[in-house]
Amino acid sequence: MAALLWRKFLPLIFYLFVAPGLVFLSRREGQAIWIIPILLVGGVLSWGLIEYLLHRFIFHHEAESHLGRQLIYHAHMSHHENPLAHSKHLASMLLSAPIAIVYWLLCWAITQSLAAASYLFIGMSGGYFIYQWLHFYSHHRKSRTRILRYLRRYHLLHHYKTPDLRFGVTSPLFDLLFGTFRPVVRKRTVSQS
Repeated sequence: MAALLWRKFLPLIFYLFVAPGLVFLSRREGQAIWIIPILLVGGVLSWGLIEYLLHRFIFHHEAESHLGRQLIYHAHMSHHENPLAHSKHLASMLLSAPIAIVYWLLCWAITQSLAAASYLFIGMSGGYFIYQWLHFYSHHRKSRTRILRYLRRYHLLHHYKTPDLRFGVTSPLFDLLFGTFRPVVRKRTVSQS
């Protein structure tokens, strides 16, 4: 059990070491101090887009091949089959590492800056860990705050009512932008007099 738990937290441990390493490697390049928060926020927002695109177009894709169906099942659909299974919430290194590498290389190619790509990557990683926490929280905790109650209900409606809508877990922002948003309507109880 301890080995399985350790393996589930391996991405968190890995990226907690990668982020400072990237900052250390890019320190010679220098970065204007005012641009760093913009890059970090841009990275967090880019995670929201990645989360949405993966969830909508990859994890809910109806593959034609047996291998494709198996990959999608193990990556995501098994979570829909059993949303309360603790083992189905945290992505493995096998899934997260290729996405992280492609993201960093793409940022580096676009910005032509090791430092900018690194800060975008750190923001994206932060968004990813917020997502992991919110996703676990949505399935296993009840919240006292209004925003967490809303996000929990929004995500659970995706699981139990509208699997073709509400793909955002961290935020409904990209659902709004791409037309898959539906409001969370609270049931009103009718009092009898």
